This record gives sequence, structure tokens and C-alpha cells, in this order.
Amino acid sequence: MTEVAIKTFPSIYWRTMITLNCGVLIFWIATFTLEYFYLTKNSLQLSLIRSFAISGEILISLALFSSALFKWYPRLAVHWRIRRYLGVSGFILIFFHVATVMGFIFKYDLHRAYYTFNPLVNPIIFGTIAYIILFVMTITSTDWMVKKLTPRVWKFIHRFVYIAYISSLFHFIVINPQALNNFLGYILYLVTAITLFGQLFWFFKRAGQKRFRSIGSLVGIIIIAITFILIYFQVISLR
Repeated sequence: MTEVAIKTFPSIYWRTMITLNCGVLIFWIATFTLEYFYLTKNSLQLSLIRSFAISGEILISLALFSSALFKWYPRLAVHWRIRRYLGVSGFILIFFHVATVMGFIFKYDLHRAYYTFNPLVNPIIFGTIAYIILFVMTITSTDWMVKKLTPRVWKFIHRFVYIAYISSLFHFIVINPQALNNFLGYILYLVTAITLFGQLFWFFKRAGQKRFRSIGSLVGIIIIAITFILIYFQVISLR
């Protein structure tokens, strides 16, 4: 790296981080404002809970979709740090979502939150699975951790994001679907749909090239099969 590059990198890095932080903050404030003034009838608690959840889930979806976007347009892959930032920012917002839910709804009583460990009855279980995996991914989302874990181990850990994402989908779709029958909910559905499309497109394309004989292909098929099985049992349970 040249002397000029070394001098300018910190400046560029901090400008980018400040811009991204401001963007995430503005996005959350806009989501909270819509929830508070238009959707929850001035309920501060519900507005905080929902705005943290929706904005966090959208950012995590965008982080996943960017992976597919980089494959369609390889030139954009130089912005891979933005993908990482979207994922980490999404988890931070989800952290506040969980904190507000535990405080406002369950009064920090774990027995009330985990009244049953059947995820088809208690969608909090799906949310917990997603939260744990996303937490692990967040604390390992640094160059230092990649080096310490080795790229191979790091990549293995971060493949669990697909399980986390599916779990988060079941959580927010089942726990209160009526709360998503609005403008923000439709945006969440749209972003989720394009994210799933991108992930499935590249899974079948890559797996097809290997004739579905790789370990990754097998794991992917198992995750997809489990997802459809859960959908089936969820539909049955709602009847």
C-alpha cells in the first residue's frame, strides 16, 4: 500500500462509517415515526418494539441480498464491508427489539416468555434461535476474528445465517401477522421476498453446477425441506 493510500484510508473509512451510521439512524427514526404517529396510535412501547424489529430485519435482509447482488454484479463486491455493516447494524437493532420486548411485555420474566418450547406454539423460540446465531455472527464479524478463526472456520460459522434468517421469518410472520398489514409490513415482505429469491437462485445455480453432490448442496436441501415441513405444521396448527 502506498504512503498516500495509508494516509487517506483512515479518513475514507471514518467518513464511510459516519455516513452509514447516520443512514441507519435516520432509517430507524423514520420507521419509529411511522409506527408512533400512524400505526400504533401514539404507543411509545409498541412503536419502539416494532420499529426496532422491522428496521433490523430489513437491514439483515439487505445484507443477505447483497451477497446475491455481488454474484450478479461482481464489480460491486468491492463494497463487501457495507454488507457486513448492514448485518451488524441489523443485529444491533434486533438487540434493542429483544430488550424492549423483555422489558415492556415480559417484565424480564423468562418463564412468561418461554411458557413452552414448542416453536409452533411459541414463536419466541424461533426468535431466540435467530438471535443466538446472529449474536455469534456479529461478534465474529471483524477482520481480526477472521484471522483468528481462519477463513474456513469463519465461513462455516457464518453459513448458519440461513438458519437464523429462516427462524426470524417464522418469528415475525407468526407472532403478530396483523401488525404487518401496513406500509412498513409490505416493505418488509418485499425485501424478504427478493432476498429469498436471490439466495435460492444462487443456491440452485451453484448446486446444479455440482449436480447437487456437494455437502453444501445437501445441507441446503435439508434446510429448504425443513422450512417447508415447518410451514406445513404451522398452517395445520393455525386451523
